[in-house]
Amino acid sequence: MRLENIVFDKEELYFVIQIRNNSTLDYDLDFLNLSVETRQKGKRKSLQRLYKEPIFKHHLSSKIVVNETVRLIYVMPKFSLSNDRRVILELNEKDGERNIEMKVSHKYINNPN
Repeated sequence: MRLENIVFDKEELYFVIQIRNNSTLDYDLDFLNLSVETRQKGKRKSLQRLYKEPIFKHHLSSKIVVNETVRLIYVMPKFSLSNDRRVILELNEKDGERNIEMKVSHKYINNPN
């Protein structure tokens, strides 16, 4: 999974995500979530995840076949993040354990292309 680009347009953020299946098995996509994680530093570390609902999902397929590359777009309402937050993209396989998590720094969210 790769985040190709983040584009800001008309009060919306467009996340362009590329997923490639390099395995010998088809990948049955269960869900792709986008959440904001808050990190606290120091001795009492804690994490909190707030899931964000997309406005629109474009090209979200239910299956990624062997050696296929899929590009999808998640449209989110505009938001910005403080230094202690980051975005987490979670890709989960249906009836499987090949789950992928990608962390995106606040710098990329606050300065989209």
